[in-house]
Amino acid sequence: MAFHKILCPVDFSPGSQRALAAAARLARAHGGELIVLHAWALPSVAVAGEYFYPAELVQDFVNDAQRRVDVAVAEARALGAPQVTGRVIDGPAWRTIVDTAKLDPAIDVIVIGTHGRTGVRRVLLGSVAEAVVRHASCPVLTLRPEDELRSFRHVLCPIDFSPASRAAVELAGQLAEPGGKGIVLVHALELPSVWGDLRPFDADRELSRIANTQLAEWASELAARVKLPVVPRVLVGRPGGELLAALDADRSIDLVVIGNRGRTGLARMALGSVAEKIVRHAHCPVLVAHAEPAPVQIPAVAAPSAAHALTH
Repeated sequence: MAFHKILCPVDFSPGSQRALAAAARLARAHGGELIVLHAWALPSVAVAGEYFYPAELVQDFVNDAQRRVDVAVAEARALGAPQVTGRVIDGPAWRTIVDTAKLDPAIDVIVIGTHGRTGVRRVLLGSVAEAVVRHASCPVLTLRPEDELRSFRHVLCPIDFSPASRAAVELAGQLAEPGGKGIVLVHALELPSVWGDLRPFDADRELSRIANTQLAEWASELAARVKLPVVPRVLVGRPGGELLAALDADRSIDLVVIGNRGRTGLARMALGSVAEKIVRHAHCPVLVAHAEPAPVQIPAVAAPSAAHALTH
């Protein structure tokens, strides 16, 4: 897929500045339209039993936001984006961003910066970027303020053989650029828990064989289409930890492309998904695939039943 229409929410922080630069680069590379969006909402203030802000103060907020968006639009144009427009919308940030993308099906991707917070507060409350990753109907590219904007010549694509993984593989193939290490397709195989050291009928070896065979099929098909190196790799262990360890071990990875199944509810709020863990902790930009693009001729095989999914 090509990125014909890109939505870039900005809050004028260093993270959103980095996202704007990345969005402008994508727009330039794909000849796409870039929408720079700022969502603003005043906190409720009780005055004599009513929620009230003077009209002049509200207008000052709007005018200031519009001026900043105009500056961001000019910056994106200076970076080579061929068509850029700006919008200032009143509403809660993450909801406004998600609704804007849902109301305009032509939007192919949301490019958003994160603030890079860590610790208990982030785990419990999340961030605007994480809420967008959870709820967006289109792919979401997240960038930290410190992310270096490099060419995507070494792409890591975790897969669990699900439709979300097929979407991720398609995006990885579109974004990976020649001249580098290409694409690594990685599957984390979590073996069944057993009591003590007992393993029934050599299950480890059989599950590993199945996973390696299926992953090799995916890699072979993708390599034939993109004409880039595609390396299959099976990791054994808990998906989130294994994937983060792989990222830490190879700092040359420029981009992670991962599918997300969009689970919601209390379990997700408490545990998060593997995709959200990667968004929080990866040292490079992360593209989370939501919607499945056009069919990509990858064998529709099921993952081994005892292998836990890489994305939740």
